[in-house]
Amino acid sequence: MAIPFRSLPSSANWKSVHPAIAKAEFATCGRAADCSAKAVALADSVKRVKTKSFLRKLAEINVAVNRTVAYTTDRDNYGRLDFWAEPSQILRLGKGDCEDYAILKMAALNAAGIPMTSMSIVVLQDQRRALFHAVLAVSTSQGHFILDNLHDKVMKDTALGDYLPLYSMSADRSWIHGKRRGDALVAAIGALPADLAPGEGIVPAPADAAANTPGEAG
Repeated sequence: MAIPFRSLPSSANWKSVHPAIAKAEFATCGRAADCSAKAVALADSVKRVKTKSFLRKLAEINVAVNRTVAYTTDRDNYGRLDFWAEPSQILRLGKGDCEDYAILKMAALNAAGIPMTSMSIVVLQDQRRALFHAVLAVSTSQGHFILDNLHDKVMKDTALGDYLPLYSMSADRSWIHGKRRGDALVAAIGALPADLAPGEGIVPAPADAAANTPGEAG
């Protein structure tokens, strides 16, 4: 269950990069002289999948971005605990952490014809690795498909039992994920750390979940 929420730990980051995701242009990266070879390959992938089926678009863009970006922490890239880069920055550097993969996949799929309103960046707790993580989710009437930098195969969220969604952001909306307990909506974890950084840090011991009153999307 997703509970609309006004302010999340990554809200400011999301608001700064969302406009750039929506208007990202891959067609301009058409020559190796203009872009890196990997960026050119991704631009070719975006062009190629435009006429393919929905699932082929997801599968090919997931692999293409996973091959384009080399995993590097925000500390090493930007000297900061958490920094959400625009698609052009990610392509220029050719490296980034988990939310950078998700951002670039969202931009590429949008350029290939998948509406922004169908996609969201989900920040979650990877319970097996004891880390915060971020993935791209694409929502359909058949369920939610997850594009992950840890997996080349696109999977439904129901197949990823180690992932506990914490919050997600899509277009101008954001949600905390949780469940219904009686008449109350309960967040997945009690308190989200203000400095929560996907890809960094060890998740603290679980705290008792606290009830949250639904707020307005922000």
